[in-house]
Amino acid sequence: MIYPTSTGKPGEYFRLNTLESVWIQGKLRMWGRWSYIGSGKTGNMFNQLLASRKLTKTAINEALRRLKKSGTSKPELEAFLREMMNGKQKSWLAHCTDSEAMLIDRVIGTVLAEYPALKKLIHQRYEGRGMSKRKMAERLQDVNPEWCFSTCEKR
Repeated sequence: MIYPTSTGKPGEYFRLNTLESVWIQGKLRMWGRWSYIGSGKTGNMFNQLLASRKLTKTAINEALRRLKKSGTSKPELEAFLREMMNGKQKSWLAHCTDSEAMLIDRVIGTVLAEYPALKKLIHQRYEGRGMSKRKMAERLQDVNPEWCFSTCEKR
């Protein structure tokens, strides 16, 4: 259960404890990877492969057959796998299940329906490998050159 603690005047701001914040960020990262790999479709083959205990030749051939059938080109698949292998950390291979991801997707869609800019920001930060906070701050500073970099990082 998540219990935010208030900081400031009652009812004004709420802040999550560090552990809860890290947990939510982890779930958002897994959701971003899920939506990047499967384009938000349920039952995609990468999650099925990664959920199984063993990677068999038959399972890999089945995934390749599905990719070919869906119209994914060989260069697209090669670029995705190359990006996966060239990453510094391989821990991003861990994905959430389709049911978890759909729940997160529904919550984000419901809560942020009235705020398309925030929804875009969440996708920008967490989808695929995600964008670093520093890169996001640099882009914000390009838009607002009168702000110092520290202000952009905090926003």
